[in-house]
Amino acid sequence: MARTLKSYCIGHVPPMFAPPIEYSMLCPKPLGTAHELVIDDNRFGPDIDGGSLAEYSQLFALSEMIQSGDVVADDLFLFQYRKFLSPNEGGLESRAPWVRVLRAPDAAGMFPSEQQLQDVQGRIIVGSLFDLGASISGNYAMVHVIEDLVMFSAACAKCTDLSQADLRSLATLRGIIPSPALCYTRADAFVKVMNILSQVWTEFSTHYHVKRDGYQRRVAGYLLERLHSVLLCKWLMDGSEPTINVWQRYVVTNE
Repeated sequence: MARTLKSYCIGHVPPMFAPPIEYSMLCPKPLGTAHELVIDDNRFGPDIDGGSLAEYSQLFALSEMIQSGDVVADDLFLFQYRKFLSPNEGGLESRAPWVRVLRAPDAAGMFPSEQQLQDVQGRIIVGSLFDLGASISGNYAMVHVIEDLVMFSAACAKCTDLSQADLRSLATLRGIIPSPALCYTRADAFVKVMNILSQVWTEFSTHYHVKRDGYQRRVAGYLLERLHSVLLCKWLMDGSEPTINVWQRYVVTNE
């Protein structure tokens, strides 16, 4: 029996190019596109800034809808309005070594085709691992508020699905998978990781979350992205998800 694949573009605006596949927008507000799954950032109530989670507000909701049966899919392909993964090689080098650059007119030709997605054999596909040149905690302290990572680690310690080794990795691991939400994944693997992230978010938002302004406003998204990456790295290293493959990560520009 053929597996059911659903593709979603996560974002607050439509893609900068025309993806050559069937997909739905996974967005925080109606955009007027043909197919949309709208998940309001304010769904957590007036005391929680859902926008601080970045795309994880929508990803948590998608996971919940898969578990409830409101979304039926065996596999998911997730991309963003200007970022995606692809088995096709091309593009230009960028200042960020983990991503290659495509001009908007060239993006559709490099995007995976429907057939390439249907032919995927592994359980998870992510972008490449990147060496930060420092530990996750050291790097976080350079660009964010380190106290937030400390409090987030305290929330992680309350999660029964995370081990002491996982907590150490969140502080000491040098490698990271940038934009870990960009992926091809079996739905059950997606639900597994989202359930862990959601548990930690619930603990963090209830007891530790401090609202930040400006660039730091999306503090929860930055923290969840680090933990998401750590979990994927763990599965890569310990073989608990035996078929994790890597595709090229692309970013689209109008320049």
